[in-house]
Amino acid sequence: MLAARGCRVIVPYLRGHGSTRFLDSATPRSGQQAAIGVDAIALMDVLQLNRAVLAGYDWGGRAACVVAALWPERCTGLVSVNSYLIQDIAKAGLPLSPAIESGI
Repeated sequence: MLAARGCRVIVPYLRGHGSTRFLDSATPRSGQQAAIGVDAIALMDVLQLNRAVLAGYDWGGRAACVVAALWPERCTGLVSVNSYLIQDIAKAGLPLSPAIESGI
C-alpha cells in the first residue's frame, strides 16, 4: 500500500531469516537487540539513507525501536507492532512492583 502511494519501501530479512547469510562463517550469530539495531543502521548506510520512517512487526519492531532510541537523528517516524519492544533482558525474569502489576 505504501509503495502504491509513491513511498520507497524496503523490507529486509532479519539476520538468520530468509535468504540472509554471513560473509564469514566465523561471524558470531546473535539476536541481541543491539545487533539487530546495528544491522538496520548498516542497511541504511549501504542504501545511503540518512533518515527514514522505520516500521516493524515482532522482532522487526524491536530493531526499529532500537534504532529510534539509539540513533534518533536517523528516524523520522516509528511504527512498531506486536510487543517485543526494547527490553531490559537482565531483569526480564523479575516481577514488577505490585503497584505497576495492578495497573494503578
